[in-house]
Amino acid sequence: MTHPSEQPRYNVIFRTCDAVFSVNGAPRPFGLDKRSLIKLCFVSLYEAIKDYPHTIHVLGDKLSGEMQEFFEQFPVTLTNGSYGNDESIRQSIRLGLRVADDEWVYLCEDDYLHSPQAFCWIDDLLRHRAEILTFKPRPLWTALLVNRMHTRPLVLHPPDYPDRYRDRYRHFSMLFVSNYCHWRQVDSTTFTILLQAASLKRFEDTLLQSATGANDYYLSRRHYARYFWRGWRERMLCLSPIPGIATHLHSDVMTPLVDWRLMAERLIERYPAQLGSIRLLA
Repeated sequence: MTHPSEQPRYNVIFRTCDAVFSVNGAPRPFGLDKRSLIKLCFVSLYEAIKDYPHTIHVLGDKLSGEMQEFFEQFPVTLTNGSYGNDESIRQSIRLGLRVADDEWVYLCEDDYLHSPQAFCWIDDLLRHRAEILTFKPRPLWTALLVNRMHTRPLVLHPPDYPDRYRDRYRHFSMLFVSNYCHWRQVDSTTFTILLQAASLKRFEDTLLQSATGANDYYLSRRHYARYFWRGWRERMLCLSPIPGIATHLHSDVMTPLVDWRLMAERLIERYPAQLGSIRLLA
């Protein structure tokens, strides 16, 4: 591919709390306790993004002393408050609103394990966005459904949830190919999303409203279109990679076709001082 755009700059806001094991009570894989899970997920993110222009702001909610000491080993800005889940979402959005319009904000929850190539693949898509996402709808009537995809506000959701392949959730969606993977249009996400700061500011009101009750369903229905685009000014194009470049560490929703255990084991070997005490169970 040719004519890449300028190098994107990433601003990570890593929202974390070690006081709550799981908001929805779902079991965690590999027998991980919450602190081990947070450490593993953060190091995977740090490893994936460290070679790209970035900042990391860790937004802690009642973090323990152990976790504060852990994060202080990395080049991050650490804020530790007493928020509760809804308010911590609002605080992460407000931090993103401070970022320059042309930079990218990654709102990241603390239970997503990233693959080493995550930001290589993301960076490739963003740098070649105009070429990858430009197409002429055929037949022409389909322009009523899809148009100007390369200029629409873009949201990336790094996991590939397995329920998207189950009968009741399957539906038609656009598919794009980059240098490393396919990117599929999706119409639902959690609060782990990457978007440009200009888009965050444009949709500030509804993003903040979605924080009440941690309502990612409201966020998704309000901003991500499935079929109809023309004339819908407040709709973003939301893409997830195939295969996924991150996984939600809940046993029943992990991104398929990736050996996440092997990735975790390699991280533990690579960062013995920070992760050496972690043991993965069968």
